[in-house]
Amino acid sequence: MSTVKEYIELADETLVSLAEACRRFPVPISRPTIERLWRRGQRGVLLRTIFLCGRRFTTLEEIRRFCTTIQHTGDAPSAVTVSAMPKRELESGRKKFNLPEPGRNGVAATG
Repeated sequence: MSTVKEYIELADETLVSLAEACRRFPVPISRPTIERLWRRGQRGVLLRTIFLCGRRFTTLEEIRRFCTTIQHTGDAPSAVTVSAMPKRELESGRKKFNLPEPGRNGVAATG
C-alpha cells in the first residue's frame, strides 16, 4: 500500500491554477465541479489544493493521484435489479398513452 503525502510538495510538482486544472482533468470539468472536489471530495477523496498569494492552486501530479485514487475507492458497481412494475401502474400508463393491450394488434404479450 502506497502512502500519500498530506501536503503538496511545491518543489517537486507542477503548480496549476484551478482554471487550468479544469482543463487538465481527463475529461474537462467546470469550475464549480473542481471547487466541489476540493471542498467535499468524491467517494471520500478530496482534491488537495494550496492557497498562495490570494489564489488557490493544485498540481498536475495531484490531479493524477486524485483520479487514480477515486478509481480504486468504494465497491465495484453491482448488477442492477429491475423490479416489475405493478399491474395497476402498467394499466394506467397504457390508458394514459393510449397503448394497445398486450397480445393484441401484433403486440407481444409480456410475461
